[in-house]
Amino acid sequence: MLDASVSNHFLNLTAFCLFGYFLLCLIRYRYNESLKIRKRDFDKILQQPEMVYQNQNPSAGSKLVFFGNGDGGHSVKELMHSASKVLWKGTFGTSFKTELKGGNAVMVKRLKGSCSSETEFRERVLEIGILLHENLLPLRAYCCYQNENFLVYDCMRMGSLAKHLHGKTSPKDSPLTWQVRCKIAFGVARAIHYLHTTGSNICHGNIRSSNVLLTDTLDARLSEFGIVRLLSPEHKPDLINGYRAPEVRNAHEVSQKSDVYSFGVLLLELLTGIKPVGTISPTTGVYLAEWVRTMIREKPILEVFDNELLLEYQADFEGQMVKLLELAICCTFEYPDRRPLMSAVLKRMRETCRLSSED
Repeated sequence: MLDASVSNHFLNLTAFCLFGYFLLCLIRYRYNESLKIRKRDFDKILQQPEMVYQNQNPSAGSKLVFFGNGDGGHSVKELMHSASKVLWKGTFGTSFKTELKGGNAVMVKRLKGSCSSETEFRERVLEIGILLHENLLPLRAYCCYQNENFLVYDCMRMGSLAKHLHGKTSPKDSPLTWQVRCKIAFGVARAIHYLHTTGSNICHGNIRSSNVLLTDTLDARLSEFGIVRLLSPEHKPDLINGYRAPEVRNAHEVSQKSDVYSFGVLLLELLTGIKPVGTISPTTGVYLAEWVRTMIREKPILEVFDNELLLEYQADFEGQMVKLLELAICCTFEYPDRRPLMSAVLKRMRETCRLSSED
């Protein structure tokens, strides 16, 4: 009886082990199949992403690929053959204004030195297309055509902050009052903070007043974010010296800390009304951040600020201006580790200017 009991126990144990082994194999098989499905789905997303309007074949190259619920059927030839106006020639390419069929005005950036591989470019541009924030100018579409890459954005009728600060040509231009400048600076800070919290290696890379576009209500829309990621390793454009952090030699060396520095310069530009380069001392190479430090050591602090701000002088404004000046100086410290995080910058601006947001 004992031998029979041991034999039955052994058989049961063997059967249980075989069943367990079979179950393990089944689970492993299903897992491998799911990986294959996920890989196929991922490849499909890269080729024809769900977020992209699919009324065209991206691999054909000549069609614009729209994000979200964009208009389909537009080609890059349509952009090139439409009457267009060059807006500016920047670090990463030429931007021009044109119209799509139907009369929709768009801003097109014709990139230079971007990824040589169309597949690589498409993968990276999709990473940019999913970044959405109310103070970012969203990427509407892209196109690869004849070894050139194009990005399409909404056209902001009010133009750039640089235009309003330095290029006023008409009294109809909206005045940049102190409250408006605070709102613009705060909006840009929110956009940068959003980018920095998206990932530890995500940064803007080219913050300057010409890349801050304005809505009809003078709200900030920060443009050109993420374009640094589209550059080929061989293409190393120089960034504008006045905005460039001391540790950065070319566009591939930007970081979140260098973004903080560039934002500090932008804040100084709003406070002083002075261009960061070319207007202070073109021959000696003195830039805005250095000039401000010299001024506050040698002159009364009010002489630093834009005369237009002093015309609307109020004691309450002076306190806010001085606090933001101190913040801008902290952002432009020479050593990156001494600069604050954008979260701290945003908090200080919110407290100083008594602004609110969902950040």
